[in-house]
Amino acid sequence: MKKLILNFQIILCLILAQSNFAQQKDSLRYEVMLNGKMLSDSLKNEPFINDIAVSPNKYITLVADKNFYMLGWGGLSTFGNKADTTINAFSYTTEGLLMAIKNDELCFMNELGNLDKLVKLPSSNMKIASGKEVMYLFEQNKSDSLYPLFAFAKGGKYKQLLVSPKPITAVVEMKDSIYLAIGSGLFSFSPKDGKLNLIAGFQKENVIKSMAVDLKNYILYIATKAGIYALKDNSLVFITSDFSGSILKFFNDGLIVFNPETYDILRIVNIGKSIKF
Repeated sequence: MKKLILNFQIILCLILAQSNFAQQKDSLRYEVMLNGKMLSDSLKNEPFINDIAVSPNKYITLVADKNFYMLGWGGLSTFGNKADTTINAFSYTTEGLLMAIKNDELCFMNELGNLDKLVKLPSSNMKIASGKEVMYLFEQNKSDSLYPLFAFAKGGKYKQLLVSPKPITAVVEMKDSIYLAIGSGLFSFSPKDGKLNLIAGFQKENVIKSMAVDLKNYILYIATKAGIYALKDNSLVFITSDFSGSILKFFNDGLIVFNPETYDILRIVNIGKSIKF
């Protein structure tokens, strides 16, 4: 395993001290998009859930206190109407439709800003992830030690793709495969042949919390308790321990790093160009 260290403090100081640094298109840089000081005390009492998405109009989307929030350069603001119960997870489809899970219901946001029920799910508190043609629904909290992965297609149909003996914490698509985080293991799954293959295994306590994909360069980013890793063509690189256990999302040549506990959101721009696989 190769190792690359990103010194967050040094890079951030350089950005603050040199305004022309951010204008260099290929330079590695950090953009601070949100921190706890920007939030009101009332919002801090209702922390964000462990989910993040980017809307079709390029705003970061978050959820707290049954409300959706959009984060842009002008700040944080609510949109849509407050849900009647806790929102467990959410994601946008490739067409830009906002879908959310509350209890055992898969919903979508209608034109009035309300969450309308699409289907009743097999269990409560499932998670959702966006694919190119389908949405993936997966289990994290069950008592029978069976954690299925479903594909939800247009028309309200969904089918079970596989069953894991351990909780599935993250699901992403890259090329023709589905990548799953199961405990401290990273697996690839081929829908064509139904095979599940182990790609990388971390120490037992180093559980994978989140993943994100750079679809342009085919780089998979992995956030664990130890830090952030990058995978490309079976080459795994350790990037940094500064953002251990964060929620990741890749957007527009930048890796968005979200810490729900500290309310910090950073964007690491041009990170892929700085990694030597």
